[in-house]
Amino acid sequence: MPLAQLTQDQKDTVWRYAHCAALWRRMGPSRNRSFASLESDMTAGYEIVADGIAIDGRPGYPVVIGDAKDPEFFAAIFRNDNGAIPEMRAVDLEQLRRHIIEGEGELPMPPKRLLGPGLDPPIAAEGKARSRYS
Repeated sequence: MPLAQLTQDQKDTVWRYAHCAALWRRMGPSRNRSFASLESDMTAGYEIVADGIAIDGRPGYPVVIGDAKDPEFFAAIFRNDNGAIPEMRAVDLEQLRRHIIEGEGELPMPPKRLLGPGLDPPIAAEGKARSRYS
């Protein structure tokens, strides 16, 4: 059965999730993930898009329903599981949830301690980061 056509708001949520997973989990399971096919996968109506993200386009349901490559990040964001990723602070998770699910608030930048050697946090103008999907 083909996936229901996603609304623009649902697509934006999927994009925010993929962007934040790549940004915050660069040293974890999201390292080297490819989200290049995300837009075309969503347009084609695939239920599994861009490197293992499961989506559901039905109205009234969360659009992201799983992540085979990073189930911990999925649980932390969509299951409100603050213990899924022990190295992430609850305040960061709350900001990420608000940004990903609601499209509100600023995108919190990961602290250097989560990035690993040789990786620096992105620098945003005026110290604030914005996602194009906000």
